Amino acid sequence: MASSLAQVAYLAGFPDFLNRIEAAMVTAAVAIGNEGTNAGTEYERLRQALATNVLQNRVHYADAFAWPVAANPVITADSSDNDLQYTVNSVWDAVAGAGIPPATQSA
Repeated sequence: MASSLAQVAYLAGFPDFLNRIEAAMVTAAVAIGNEGTNAGTEYERLRQALATNVLQNRVHYADAFAWPVAANPVITADSSDNDLQYTVNSVWDAVAGAGIPPATQSA
């Protein structure tokens, strides 16, 4: 458990952790790219743009994801791949600057 800022910083810069974050980012980017929905909302454009950018330059985005993932108090260097993937997925909108998804209108 990263209980101090120094531990968060260490984890975010740990090479093995960064490699695993990159793999989780690419997995998320492919899934988001395949969502198939494009209602043209700013929310969707931002999510899709980040997915494209991650696939084109994953190394550039590794820090953008590593820091918020490492700041999650339950994440450690030994966290499971599933926990890292879940956490990358959970911070995707924040990293994309997409905010809260628009409310779905019922018919």
